[in-house]
Amino acid sequence: MDKWEQIKKVGTAGRGRAELLRHLDGKKMPASRAILAHCYDCMGYFADGKQDCQISECSLYPWMPYKGIKNE
Repeated sequence: MDKWEQIKKVGTAGRGRAELLRHLDGKKMPASRAILAHCYDCMGYFADGKQDCQISECSLYPWMPYKGIKNE
């Protein structure tokens, strides 16, 4: 199963989904959207919910779209 199919199967409609799909299609985007795509990918397509990754060591963490949100 390729990444596109994985996203369609398990990915949630979270911030970064459209951007990651756009990247996989080979389209260009600004850095702010690339950051959202990275977080969506890194967080496993937010399959477990839209929550803070809490990886403060990540250089992109200041722009994490769900920073401060905890899944309870």
